[in-house]
This record gives sequence, C-alpha cells and structure tokens, in this order.
Amino acid sequence: MDSHLAPIPEEFYSFESNQPFEACLVCKADLLSGEIDYFIEKAVRNYQEHDVSDIVYEYAICWHCAHDMNGQMSKESMQNIQDYFSEQNMFMEKLNEYNSNWQERTGDLIPDKCIITNEPKEELEEYMIYGHFRGNAMVKSSMPYLLSGKVMDEVSDLLSNQTIDQLDDFMGEYFGGPPEFEELLKPRRPVFF
Repeated sequence: MDSHLAPIPEEFYSFESNQPFEACLVCKADLLSGEIDYFIEKAVRNYQEHDVSDIVYEYAICWHCAHDMNGQMSKESMQNIQDYFSEQNMFMEKLNEYNSNWQERTGDLIPDKCIITNEPKEELEEYMIYGHFRGNAMVKSSMPYLLSGKVMDEVSDLLSNQTIDQLDDFMGEYFGGPPEFEELLKPRRPVFF
C-alpha cells in the first residue's frame, strides 16, 4: 500500500453496516471505486455514567460535494473559521506531528485527544472525528483529527446566519426527523473541511 495510505480504521465504518461507506450522501457517487477522494464526519456522544458512546450522526461526502458545500458558505463564515484555526497555535503543529508519525503508528489511527483542547476523547461528552479517504483506504492528509464538542460550539458561534441556514437545511434534508431529534443536531452542524 502507498505510504500515504492506510487501511480504513473501523471507527470510520458506517454504524449501520459496520463496513466502509459505499456512497456519497449527496450525489450517491461510488466511493469505493478509488476514483474520487471523500471525507467522513462522525459526531459521537459519550455517556460516561454508562461507559457507552453513541453515534449522533455520520456521513461520507465526496470531494466534489464537499467543495460545493464549502463554496456555498458565506465569506464571513469561511474567514472566521480560518481565523479561529490559525489562532489555535498548536493546531497545525499537532497535525504535522501526527502526520510525521503516520508510518510509525502501529495501532489505532484515530487521534485519542481533541486536537485543540488536548482533552482525551473518553472524557468528552461529545466529539467529532474527521477523515480523508480514497477507495478503501485512509489518505494521509491534514486528517484524521478529533474535535471536542466545546470546539465545535465555538466554531458554530462563528458562522453567519446565511451559513447556519445552509447547514441546517443540509441537516434537515439528510438527517431530518422528529423535532426533538432536529434540536439535538442543531448545535452540531457539519463543517465540510
């Protein structure tokens, strides 16, 4: 296998099938063909009192659809997000350190701490993981990484009303359901990195 690729960790498998995601959520493109890069985002909630976790939502999106969605975000939101992450001094350093150790890793390829706050995922009430993939492999890029619910709340606070409406429409279209379910998802909007 190419040194920039690794087997897909099971943590990035679909919860429903316990297999790699097969199709883009939006355009239904075949993700396992190896012809296009794609991204997976999963929101996880820990129930520490019961020592279990649950997937709040998950999806795979092809590079083309993620690019289109990013293009629909307001310039204000994009600039705010870029500024936020550039202010997190350790973000790029941690990503570079993680990626430089890629070939040396022998176990879990999923970071076990929030890349911004350094909090262990077991201690987080909620977190999101992001990964970059091609066919049946994980791609060594600025991903994978993990962000705590606190960081995602801070990022959500940076979004313009236009972007919030766009992301809420996305969540409603693909993850809609009873009002109490939609309220649970609202603070956790996808980011499309």
